[in-house]
Amino acid sequence: MAEQSAAKNMILGFRVSELQVLLGFAGRNKSGLKHELVSRALQLVRNNCSSEILKKIQDLHAHRYSTRSSNAQCQQLPPAPTFPLHSSEAALNARTSVPNCHTGKADTKSKVRLTKLPFYEILDDLMKPTDLVPTTSERIQENQFSFTLTDKQREQIISGCSKNGVQSIQVQLRICHSDTEFIQDDQYPPYLSIKVNSRVCPFTSYFSSNKPGVEPKRPCRPIDITPLLNLTSRGANYLNIFWGHFAKRYSAVLYLVKQHIVAELLHKLQANETRASEISRELIRKKLRLEPDNDVTTTGLRVSLMCSLGKMRLSVPCRGITCTHLQCFDAALYIQMNEKKPTWMCPVCDKPAPYELLFVDQLFLDILKECEDATEVQFKDDGSWIPIKPDKQPQKNSGPQYSIVELEDTGNNQFTDPANRKSDMDVIDLTIDC
Repeated sequence: MAEQSAAKNMILGFRVSELQVLLGFAGRNKSGLKHELVSRALQLVRNNCSSEILKKIQDLHAHRYSTRSSNAQCQQLPPAPTFPLHSSEAALNARTSVPNCHTGKADTKSKVRLTKLPFYEILDDLMKPTDLVPTTSERIQENQFSFTLTDKQREQIISGCSKNGVQSIQVQLRICHSDTEFIQDDQYPPYLSIKVNSRVCPFTSYFSSNKPGVEPKRPCRPIDITPLLNLTSRGANYLNIFWGHFAKRYSAVLYLVKQHIVAELLHKLQANETRASEISRELIRKKLRLEPDNDVTTTGLRVSLMCSLGKMRLSVPCRGITCTHLQCFDAALYIQMNEKKPTWMCPVCDKPAPYELLFVDQLFLDILKECEDATEVQFKDDGSWIPIKPDKQPQKNSGPQYSIVELEDTGNNQFTDPANRKSDMDVIDLTIDC
């Protein structure tokens, strides 16, 4: 059993030429795409694991790695390739040789922690965080992973596609730095390209850098590989990750997730995270309370009812638990903004305000209902408040007043009739010699 497991791992690292040699040795069909050859070779080990087949697999594996070791000693490290921007497929086609496929390293499995994404609810782990392992001296590396979906998972994905084509249940690839000390954000390696079942996987475009020779900055977000999956049978799916190896280490993870929309997150926030009015009143009293060390007593505190994000009146006033200010921002606008560009930073104090630390302020909800035309409120030291309405009186114009003269093109107009013109000045001839 251990020999079969080792043989399967060796097969997953074989190139097309080695897979064809193995299948030809066993008298099997050796034509087709790489993932088809891998599937046949794995089936060969499961169904006909003879000593001759095992020895052939071991010989191919030993020959490959011995050849690579001798070549690596004779060659210097090649320079980093330069690829056209905005083209993952171009990066794949630009390689002069195909690097070794590797199944990754399991040393850091389950130890790397990725930040939670409010818009994606994790339903299943399809692959725990696994190191991307460089296997050659080349700059562009390749690792191959395989995973199989259960019948339940396939049904979830198929049923998760709505009538308008939106896929709410997804298989999501996330890549981050292999750092087990802190929670990691998504981070793409240089020259990242993805293939799923031998097809190039498109992912979010990235921002180009204006500096020559500098890797473009990409919005590092999860990569949806769902459209390229095999959902018609119980066969394995193959994921190939190509990346530039420049000293930093990366890990990859696969999740089955359910995507949420802004309305769902807003409803969840209103239902579960609404803070009672008395809590905010107590905070106001603390801010305005007279302290012995203070020379000046603060008797009032003005707070705006306008959102700094949309420059409009608050609809669902919220702020972060860690925020020390009373000023709220609109929850719907804040969530929508972070759906497009997830920073989760408070627009008032510019400090982290992740979704799980947000709350809706019931006191401000009450204020918004009671005074619909106020733009500010002033809180008193006892926790009460008074509305401050905008000045609607028109401003007086202190400048000079002008009358409007209409000029009509009529015959009675004295300004247009030459006969009615009067000369108000004398004409002096300057050409006469004195």
